[in-house]
Amino acid sequence: MPSVMIKAILFDLDDTLFSLSGCEAEALRRTLGSVGLLESLPADFVQRYAAISSGYWLAKAADDDTRATRAHIIESSWRDFLARFDLDASRALELAEAFWAAFCASSALNPGAREVVENLAGQYRLGMVTNGYSDSQRGRLAAAGWSDRFDPLLISEEAGVAKPDPRIFQMALERLDLGAADVLYVGDSLSHDREGCLRAGIRFCHYCPDPAPATGAPKCYYRIRNLLDLEGLLRELA
Repeated sequence: MPSVMIKAILFDLDDTLFSLSGCEAEALRRTLGSVGLLESLPADFVQRYAAISSGYWLAKAADDDTRATRAHIIESSWRDFLARFDLDASRALELAEAFWAAFCASSALNPGAREVVENLAGQYRLGMVTNGYSDSQRGRLAAAGWSDRFDPLLISEEAGVAKPDPRIFQMALERLDLGAADVLYVGDSLSHDREGCLRAGIRFCHYCPDPAPATGAPKCYYRIRNLLDLEGLLRELA
């Protein structure tokens, strides 16, 4: 590989450093346990909730329906989930609020995430560009002990613009006071992360732990299957 002078690394949060499904499962178990319902559900309750919830989120994304708020989606997901198991659906709002609070305090990291971040912190400037809500992204970073680890930290709700819009990446470059060629972005999404990096001129490293999707995936500058492989990639680029 040709020598590349990387001065800063920008990370995605969900499904890159953090496991979104892991955080959701952690919050789900905590919420159900707090009201004594955990033991009454089948073993696959996490997958069943995820199927219900993802249906609402995908519908919102497909319709670009701004009326479907986060609170509405989560409450509707809980109402359907409770009804599925013949539980009291009138508790949906109560449990939805408890779930969101637990989700914002969850810290399920992907394998190698903590090690790679701590190992690279002394060698590179580390930042983050993430789509999502301020309370969930900042809350989970705090739960992981990373409140001050990433600078800049750009969250779409706060920035007023979301990936793949190149403006959120340009904001990060301005705060770093670096050019696009000095920065590597690590993320899992081809539609949000790769596309945004292409528009902003930033090198993109595709985190793809599942080899199957990568088979038909478009070409990327770089691709890793384990976050710890990022260290080896950076050594090759130096």
